[in-house]
Amino acid sequence: MLSNLLSPTWWFRLLHSSRYLHFFVVGVTGVAINLGLTAFFAELVFGREQYFSAYLIGLSANLLYNFVLHTAVTFKTNGKHAQRLIIFVAYSLALAYVQTQCVKWLTALVGIDWYLVVIASVILAFSVITFVLFKFILFRQKPSDPEVFV
Repeated sequence: MLSNLLSPTWWFRLLHSSRYLHFFVVGVTGVAINLGLTAFFAELVFGREQYFSAYLIGLSANLLYNFVLHTAVTFKTNGKHAQRLIIFVAYSLALAYVQTQCVKWLTALVGIDWYLVVIASVILAFSVITFVLFKFILFRQKPSDPEVFV
């Protein structure tokens, strides 16, 4: 077992088979979309003074992108899309608030020199929690539901 924990191949297979790797890639590309659209609209459309409007467009695109890919690729669910989307958006916005508070609290605790480590750690920790919640609750495919995406 210890040799497995030290094996990158074992970790890759575990992360891939559990769908966490898919989840992580969707999340990272969603952030890239968010940042790209925010920069585009703030710099070329609205102007920097309206950066928050640009950010809301980027965030909306990110959430929609993540939801669609998690539905079709990561968890391959079918049905109840409107209900899942509402819960997904509410959870994502609440999570953003909780992460912000955690980053503020932990950075104050460990010191400003560690802010990037704190941010990365909080994101990673909450991504694991979110993955588990999404896989076993929000995007769980019930046995009675037809499996369209095989």
